[in-house]
Amino acid sequence: MKLEGKTAVITGAGRGIGRATALALAKEGCNIVLAAIELDQVEAVAAEVRAIGPEALAVQTDVQYKSQVTALAQAAFDRFGAVDILMNNAGVAIHNSIPNIKEEDWDFMMAVNLKGTFLCTQAFFQHMCDRRSGHIVNIVSRAGKVASAKFGGYAASKFGMLGLTQTTDQEGIEFGVKATAICPGAVDTQQRSDNHVDDRSQLLQPEDVADYVAFIVTRHPRVYIGEVSPIAQALKPLPGGGWLKPGI
Repeated sequence: MKLEGKTAVITGAGRGIGRATALALAKEGCNIVLAAIELDQVEAVAAEVRAIGPEALAVQTDVQYKSQVTALAQAAFDRFGAVDILMNNAGVAIHNSIPNIKEEDWDFMMAVNLKGTFLCTQAFFQHMCDRRSGHIVNIVSRAGKVASAKFGGYAASKFGMLGLTQTTDQEGIEFGVKATAICPGAVDTQQRSDNHVDDRSQLLQPEDVADYVAFIVTRHPRVYIGEVSPIAQALKPLPGGGWLKPGI
């Protein structure tokens, strides 16, 4: 087990990608601190982690509030002494055309997706730098690289997450701390089903993204993976000739 004795903090850990990643890292021996607004959900996942073998701690947390993020960090340090991995996964999505975006919806996405990532990063980054070891993984989205109609607020928050990830990685280099952005395409999660009509059999599964996280955080320290963008095979763009003449 490649993560035995290490500890990961995962936000949005009660379901979907967060839950799947908690179980994937637990199988590598990692202790898990699970954070989400829904305490019953993270407690259920904590029980699943313990059934695998490692220790788990469930902490009710709304990442848009600094006081709650500070309490999450303190709970993690009190229980495990150190944190080796932080995965910023908590997120919300409300889609609308630009003229119809409500200010409160814009503020909510910025508060959870972008500010929440910042607050959690700030809560653990200095600790990792002081230990000269750590890895921060941010679940961004393809929408953080390529925006679409009615994705104005969501894409803006995710573009911001990508930029913050890159800054975190640059500031962490001299201290041996890494930051990686994972920008998945459509994943079969509750958030996706709340906003889209899909053939779910064609989507990525949360476990597919979790496998990426587990792979990235178990690499040798010499390996740098700054960004990955897994997408479903069925939704991969079809090859095209662009504006080339026939036969070229």
